[in-house]
Amino acid sequence: MADHLSEEEQIEAFKRWWAENGLQLILALVLLVGGYFGWQSYQTQQRESAAQASEIYMGMIDIITSQPQGEPLNSERRVAVKSKADELKLDHSGSGYAQFAALLKAKLAVEIDDLDAAATELQWAMDNDPSPETERLVRLRLARVEASRGNVEAALTMVQGVDAADMQSAYEEAKGDFYMQLDNSDAAYSAYQAAIAANQSPDPMIGNILQLKLSQIQPAAVPVDEAEGDMAETAAEGDSQ
Repeated sequence: MADHLSEEEQIEAFKRWWAENGLQLILALVLLVGGYFGWQSYQTQQRESAAQASEIYMGMIDIITSQPQGEPLNSERRVAVKSKADELKLDHSGSGYAQFAALLKAKLAVEIDDLDAAATELQWAMDNDPSPETERLVRLRLARVEASRGNVEAALTMVQGVDAADMQSAYEEAKGDFYMQLDNSDAAYSAYQAAIAANQSPDPMIGNILQLKLSQIQPAAVPVDEAEGDMAETAAEGDSQ
């Protein structure tokens, strides 16, 4: 009988607990299950969106590679590429594919000397949360476009104080070019030296171009102590003769 009463007491205790906590438990389970399936649905949507963006981007590449090598895109292919790029920017703006679509549109704009359009595309890429690697590339290209538009001071500001990582040489070269446009040959000389020192490209042409740019600049004045040493050596050579 004691056992039977104990079971009844346990049942009554459970009923009281359920009355107090049952609703919260059900809600917690609903949120847990709903959250799990919601997350699964989100992940599925993300994968599908990425697949769609990839397909659109590869379509752009196919259009570009269908053009005979060495020839600029004809007007029909150019319109088709721009259309797909705009679709990526509109429907997949948070993806890396949209960033590269903007970069490609900027490149096409530069080819026809439409620097305003190029700057607009590159600024869009800068404003839409690019990865650090993409941001460094976009920043450098935007700086060069701004310099070509005559905004050299602004271009120089864009590439200064930047952690350029593996693009350090390219950034230093850009600084040298901008300093040359500003008639600051001493600063340009130093920048090209830094570009050569940071260059890790296996392409010898890049190193050759940097050396050529450096050789076309009159280096800064020789320090006084070095100049005095040279004069002393010249005098000694004269005495020995």
